[in-house]
Amino acid sequence: MEHYRLRKYRGPATWVRVRAAYVAGESAPSVARRFDVGLSNLRRRAMAEGWTRNRIAERLDLKPLRGGADDPAPALAALSLTGEPAEPPWIDPEVAVERALRRAAWLLSQGQAAEATALMRAAEALERKWEEKGLAASMARGRRR
Repeated sequence: MEHYRLRKYRGPATWVRVRAAYVAGESAPSVARRFDVGLSNLRRRAMAEGWTRNRIAERLDLKPLRGGADDPAPALAALSLTGEPAEPPWIDPEVAVERALRRAAWLLSQGQAAEATALMRAAEALERKWEEKGLAASMARGRRR
């Protein structure tokens, strides 16, 4: 009796999600495990369809800025006109961490694990800074009220 190897077939919808996760920065082995596709198949398809990270980076570098190279981006226009950096608006650190955690959860649900991880690390770093400056104790007192 001969045993045949079972072939995996994944539909186009799965490959769209695989591509989105891979292009977003998740590692190929992680994407392959999560979507149950073969690692070599993922890499072969990425190479054939042109969504390897090198090709995407090349395409992004070649695109000119919308207003031309001499015009600053709209978000940077205010900075370039005044010469002095504008003071960012104050935000409660507790609110900032809560928003970061909510955003990280959403990013995970969208398959963007790399961005979610980076956001979680930033939130943890912010909390460590609070502890260094003694702000964590005052926040704990505020929560008990």
